[in-house]
Amino acid sequence: MRNAIKLTILLALLAVPSAALAANTSQPQAINCQNLKFKPQRITLSCGDGNTWLGKLKWSSWGKTQAVANGNYTYNDCTPSCVAGHDHSVGMKVTLSNPKTCPNQVNPAFKQAVISYKGTRPKGAPLKYNFKCPAGLPGAY
Repeated sequence: MRNAIKLTILLALLAVPSAALAANTSQPQAINCQNLKFKPQRITLSCGDGNTWLGKLKWSSWGKTQAVANGNYTYNDCTPSCVAGHDHSVGMKVTLSNPKTCPNQVNPAFKQAVISYKGTRPKGAPLKYNFKCPAGLPGAY
């Protein structure tokens, strides 16, 4: 009987970290090409060639409706070609919002980014970016 009580207590203690971890995964995640990530350091915007991304992300907040980070918007100038081009970065602040659950997924993902640049906005750089569910996920749209 004592062994059964000890085993029950031990199992209850082991379940607490698992429950806390499961609760954390209900937070929305960032869509990063073919993956969903929690507080990524980098979000690639041009998944085909990887030539545009938000990097060195430092998250000041991450909640159920939005997440805010400061970092860099980095792009390849593709001059004279994208292979031979050079990367350029400008400081920015990104706010992720509009969490939705991708088909066949448990956790929601932020579907929109609003970017404000600290300095001159590069030509063609987005002020808003809408993410699509990763194509590698079943039922992605």
